[in-house]
Amino acid sequence: MYPRHVRRKRPAFAVLALVVLLAGCGGGGGGGGTTSVAAEGTRVAGNGFVFAAPESWRVSRTAGTVTVRPSAEGPTLASVTRLTLRKRYDPSLFPKVTRELDRVTAALAAKLNGKVIARRTVFVRGMRSRQYDLAYEKDGTGLIDRITFVLRGQREYYVLCRWPADEGEPDACGLLQSSFSPR
Repeated sequence: MYPRHVRRKRPAFAVLALVVLLAGCGGGGGGGGTTSVAAEGTRVAGNGFVFAAPESWRVSRTAGTVTVRPSAEGPTLASVTRLTLRKRYDPSLFPKVTRELDRVTAALAAKLNGKVIARRTVFVRGMRSRQYDLAYEKDGTGLIDRITFVLRGQREYYVLCRWPADEGEPDACGLLQSSFSPR
């Protein structure tokens, strides 16, 4: 189940997405990036992107992912993963890409025994992007994942925010969505 737009030498998108979703990201150093205090939280920079997170949230990095969490435990998190596309993204192909992302996201939801509860087109820094809300259960907790796919040049950014369904969306998700910027 490889999306046509992701290089096959990298992990398959759906597998990577599943790993990101189930493992909750995390991990130690590497990945290169910086963290500094910004006007609205902490400015977090990864390899090719930047976003803001609440100052009290913990930052962890892996090769292509930066994840922030309110604590070491619990499912709540916000993260950005940078992937390389097989070929340069052409915005005129957005309708075709949308169908592919809809299919891949539906398959991911099925693997999680969940469902896609919302899908929409949003603009991220002026770029038409695709966003999904997935609902599923893990370890007895109902979760919501908001996934935004941002495509720019030969890069795909997988922007994720997760929270327990009964707690409601954390402010950090809005902060991530409003501050995320590819570099």
